[in-house]
Amino acid sequence: MAEKTLVIEVASCNVKKLDLKAYGVTKQRSYVVVKVGDKEEKTTVGLGLDPTWEETFEFTVTDEATTKCFVKFMMGAEGEEKQIGDECEYLLPALIINKPTYKGLIVPGGKVDMMFTAKGFGKEDVEVDDSALMDLLDGGEMMMDDDDEEEQ
Repeated sequence: MAEKTLVIEVASCNVKKLDLKAYGVTKQRSYVVVKVGDKEEKTTVGLGLDPTWEETFEFTVTDEATTKCFVKFMMGAEGEEKQIGDECEYLLPALIINKPTYKGLIVPGGKVDMMFTAKGFGKEDVEVDDSALMDLLDGGEMMMDDDDEEEQ
């Protein structure tokens, strides 16, 4: 059986609407902590209210049904970092196999953008048939009247 791997790319964040004083944040330096099972990784420290990381982490998954995935956002001066917002849990069985799926971590004043890719596990990608909507619209038997014919 192929190894099951979860690939998480932490792309960027935008917390420009964050009230720094309300959270007691003195420096605009932040990072993201990702924990899958017992393994924890963190991004490099980004500066400002909209840092870009584009960092990729790989985690081995033994059982996607029981393995927990948590992400949290940290901000503050070195040694005084505070968790901003809630730690969020993501469900691994909901991912589609080999298809990058956008995940956002909502934090007060903004969000963190991430992509999750399940390799070796997940749901099969099912193609959606959009033609059913067109068939419904085509068979609606709705006709437009030409106003010019009524005028004499």
